[in-house]
Amino acid sequence: MSVQSLFGEVTTSSMVYDIKCRGDEWSLAACSYKEDGDCPASVRSPKGAGVVCQGYNVELRGGSNSREGDVYITNQPLFHYNWGTEDANVICRMLGFTGVTRATTGSTFVGLPRYTRYKAYNFGCSGSETNLADCPHTLNYYTSGSSGANGGSGVVCYY
Repeated sequence: MSVQSLFGEVTTSSMVYDIKCRGDEWSLAACSYKEDGDCPASVRSPKGAGVVCQGYNVELRGGSNSREGDVYITNQPLFHYNWGTEDANVICRMLGFTGVTRATTGSTFVGLPRYTRYKAYNFGCSGSETNLADCPHTLNYYTSGSSGANGGSGVVCYY
């Protein structure tokens, strides 16, 4: 058992180690790693690792002003499936605006090719969340057919 973890004791009966991430993953489970039933003998003094998540940083692209655009997270667009006013309202408030004038779909501001890797889709915000990461959603969506062309989500915000 490790007792040197900031978040408390860490059992060594089931270990994940040698984690290698590319940097664009949304979950440690998407990284490559080794997993053993017991801590390997080569690891003399196991230590726990933890993270503190701070939500998503979003940006708008393609709009004619700072109040509008298609939504991007870490250089990837959001797919428009199930995108609505409540989701857009969260984006606008994250960016310092009072609220949303309208949610847009179909890559209103930035044209996207058929083969696009979208960061996330299927958002289900209530509209009261402070960060898009707090809303239920599905991560990593890659389109390969015509349904992927121009599938970006966007917003038009108001002050």
